Amino acid sequence: MRFSRFELTGISCLLFALLSPAALLGQSGRKVQPKPGDSPVVRVETVEVLIPVNAYDENGLNVTDLKPKDLLIVENGEPRTITDLRREPASIVIVLDLGNGIGTFKNGASSVYYERDEEGPPIDRGAPVWAKRHDIVARPASREFADNFVKGLGPEDRVALIQYSDRVELIQDFTSDRDEALEALKAKYRIGLKSRYFDALAMAADKVRNQPGRRVIVLLSDGIDNGSKTSRRKAMDAVARSSATVMVVGWEEVLRNEILAAIKWRSSHDTQGTALSKRVKELREFLSELEEANYELADLAKDNGGELISPRDFDHLTGTPRDILRELGAQYSLAFLTERGLESEHKINVYSARKGMSVRSRKTYYVEEQ
Repeated sequence: MRFSRFELTGISCLLFALLSPAALLGQSGRKVQPKPGDSPVVRVETVEVLIPVNAYDENGLNVTDLKPKDLLIVENGEPRTITDLRREPASIVIVLDLGNGIGTFKNGASSVYYERDEEGPPIDRGAPVWAKRHDIVARPASREFADNFVKGLGPEDRVALIQYSDRVELIQDFTSDRDEALEALKAKYRIGLKSRYFDALAMAADKVRNQPGRRVIVLLSDGIDNGSKTSRRKAMDAVARSSATVMVVGWEEVLRNEILAAIKWRSSHDTQGTALSKRVKELREFLSELEEANYELADLAKDNGGELISPRDFDHLTGTPRDILRELGAQYSLAFLTERGLESEHKINVYSARKGMSVRSRKTYYVEEQ
């Protein structure tokens, strides 16, 4: 990896500062009495910061032998000293979107019926006759997603569960007992009509903020809010301050496929001005809202060191826990030194110093006065 003149100059200045007596004494916490005529000694206190980081080879596979020398970290334009790379258990908050205000599309796949000849197999003649299937869904998709995630957790990982719709509920506080978490899902899982998305994000951030090990928020959501008391800005700020990696599983593609199937049938069978045609208009408006919210979900994940996963169908959605857990299992905690000061936002960039390797990490973190 080639560095610019600015980056090399910054690294040289950092090495000089670290090797100077004043800096060394500042890190040790010793106080020095200046001699007559000497300039005052400025005491600089440092603190170790941990951020999660993932690294990938040229084939997109997780790098499992990462070393401090393979990375360069720049904070607010200044290079920092990496002190360690650690493997730590994770504290994970799973947040489930159970708002069904637009209909029961999130429960499971629709049944699509086609015209049939009097004898023979179904024939697709263009517009399918769409209807939600009438059998009872034994396990809604959100519940199956959460069950699969809990069952796949590592033995030292801890999990908490939050669900939101008409209200936000912590249905399971942090536990390493998989059976306890699964029982909470079984007993307390409740859908509703509204969506208090920002309230749920703020609760998840507060819950994970001071937890040990790697902090992770796993969000299954469409990103739409119509009932929160917390503002979007406050929710996003709370997540940033938690220093958690945010992995998002978005509803957008799954719901779009389901809703378009409904619109296709209704548009070809309903007449203008009827209640059913009004429903088509409502669904189209929801699709526009869904698309816009999906962009915001992508930004939320990117800014907090994670990614947005957009499952194409329900089978893919309920299977994503396996992929997320594999990704989290390859995650490192990167430790580096920074100056202690008043609580403030720090901009950081982590670069690869190994040929062919790419890196993903969060873009900001907060250092708080202790």
